Amino acid sequence: MGPCTGSAARANSPAPASTSSWPCRPATSPFAFTAVLALAGGSRPDRLALLSTLVGLALLVPVWYRSAVTATDEWAAAVRALVDTGRKPLAASLGLALPQTLAAERDMWTMVSRLSRIPYHERAAALDRYRAEPATDPV
Repeated sequence: MGPCTGSAARANSPAPASTSSWPCRPATSPFAFTAVLALAGGSRPDRLALLSTLVGLALLVPVWYRSAVTATDEWAAAVRALVDTGRKPLAASLGLALPQTLAAERDMWTMVSRLSRIPYHERAAALDRYRAEPATDPV
């Protein structure tokens, strides 16, 4: 397997996922551009070499793009895991209780995210149904 395999191929691997996408990105493009300039420069440019280099680079663009998209799969999975891990503590710190259904939780987080744009809007009262019961301290 090459260095640009997707995160699905590495899912069963015991090795930690790499956060570097260096082998997958077009890091060679400055060198390729320099090579094209070298081929085009001079008193008698080699048109066949120049044309074949340009065609080769044009054919590599979709490969580089696909490699970049594949490399971001790991980042997307890591961000989703962080968000999923922090849902309950964030809800508790905001004084909210997580609903039982995913659709209700999605509605709750949508309303919470809108509070930053419209904090005193009358629709903000819809969050009241998600408020956690106040803890009573036995004295």
